[in-house]
Amino acid sequence: MQLTKFNALLDLELRVSDPLCVLAAGYLAYFIRFDTMRMNGIYGVALLFLVIMTMAVSVVLKVYDQPLGERPLSQYLCIAASWSMAFATLIALAYLLKASQLYSRAWASLTFFLGLAFLAFVRQLAVVALQDLRRRGIGMRRCLLIGATDAGIHIVREAEANLGLGMKITAYVKTPYDHAVPAGIPVAGSLKHIEEILSRGQWDQVLLALPVSANRAISYVLDRMDEHVMTVKFVPDMLGRKLINHRMEDCGGLPVVTLRESPLLGHAWILKGFEDRVISGLILLMISPVMVALALGVKLSSPGPVLYRQRRVGLDGKEFEMLKFRSMPVDMEKGKSVQWGGAQTKTTTRFGCFIRQTSLDELPQFLNVLRGDMSIVGPRPERPMFVEKFKSEISGYMHKHLVKAGITGWAQINGWRGDTDLVKRIEHDIYYINHWSLGFDLRIIFLTIFKGFVHSEGKAASVLQVSDAPLATAEPVVVEEPR
Repeated sequence: MQLTKFNALLDLELRVSDPLCVLAAGYLAYFIRFDTMRMNGIYGVALLFLVIMTMAVSVVLKVYDQPLGERPLSQYLCIAASWSMAFATLIALAYLLKASQLYSRAWASLTFFLGLAFLAFVRQLAVVALQDLRRRGIGMRRCLLIGATDAGIHIVREAEANLGLGMKITAYVKTPYDHAVPAGIPVAGSLKHIEEILSRGQWDQVLLALPVSANRAISYVLDRMDEHVMTVKFVPDMLGRKLINHRMEDCGGLPVVTLRESPLLGHAWILKGFEDRVISGLILLMISPVMVALALGVKLSSPGPVLYRQRRVGLDGKEFEMLKFRSMPVDMEKGKSVQWGGAQTKTTTRFGCFIRQTSLDELPQFLNVLRGDMSIVGPRPERPMFVEKFKSEISGYMHKHLVKAGITGWAQINGWRGDTDLVKRIEHDIYYINHWSLGFDLRIIFLTIFKGFVHSEGKAASVLQVSDAPLATAEPVVVEEPR
């Protein structure tokens, strides 16, 4: 009960402090602009509306549902997104009511930036205070771990490394399914003595880390826990499987475990789309002179169209037409077998060689992003015939299609681009999907500026070249082009 009160007070503190931050920002901006704290009525109405919208948007975007202290950058970006949306709603309403001229632009700008700073600062204070309390054992759940399986060992490490989880595993129960011994965690006893162990009443929560096949053992433990008031959480031992955005949910009163699903659902889909449209639009405005120059270079270097259109596979395994600046002579692949890999051996024009090496041929894909076919950040798309080839030979290959294909991605900035190991690329793609956040996207976009344009030669020697034998080293994949 004490732990429940602690979490409730923490949640209440955040829900109260955020509106206070908005009020403080508005009044401070008014004082800076007009040198008085006696706010005009129309400014008071705007500030009240902003407070209400901030609270509403924060609920819609589930700002308060995220455990405080976990993935801090993602949380700060979520706060910034909710504040920006609330402020944008205020501006849009003022414009529609033709009331925007009644307000000082300086006051609006100061309120926005001060509010953003106050919200982030107060949240950081809360995180620091929470971590300090948890170091002293306040607000920590005392946990009993049943099963030292791979999942059990993993959760022990996570609980020790991340105080934001609020868990302290103080003992574990040995089971026939154990794979190792958790370092530094005392043994409470074996599974057959579980009733005696539970009667000690030393724990707030039980973590049942057993394989899903151990249904008899799971039922045995749950039956013994019927006489005890204790939170029970099931941690299925499935670390050997590729789980994508897995979670637990209620479906018609029954617990349902989602093992594989796109992370871009609900508000995340809206945020990702907003990010893509805004950033791609700004980038296209900035690079439009470069695009014109490159188009002229392509046109003057060889006869034919400026853009090269190629079928690729994207979200949900559906095909779309990806755009590039043409780097090869026209009809270079016509009537020939299509080969994956060996990019350095493909015939290009002199100008095409330059734009390929610098990835400038990829710039028209920002138009694909605006059209909604692609995202700025995501797994690189492949041609349909290669997808058919690789999906049965590379474990988890099709999981990359749970999100939109991207211009850049986690694999690309880590050097796995072009003619490099496909297995490594898929591993990085799955890592990206599992850890997606707006902060992660912005980090990848930033790193692309320094790492994502010029092809790396260091990893080109480790090309995975797939033949009819799965994952064997052989000649590059050759597939007949569909006609």
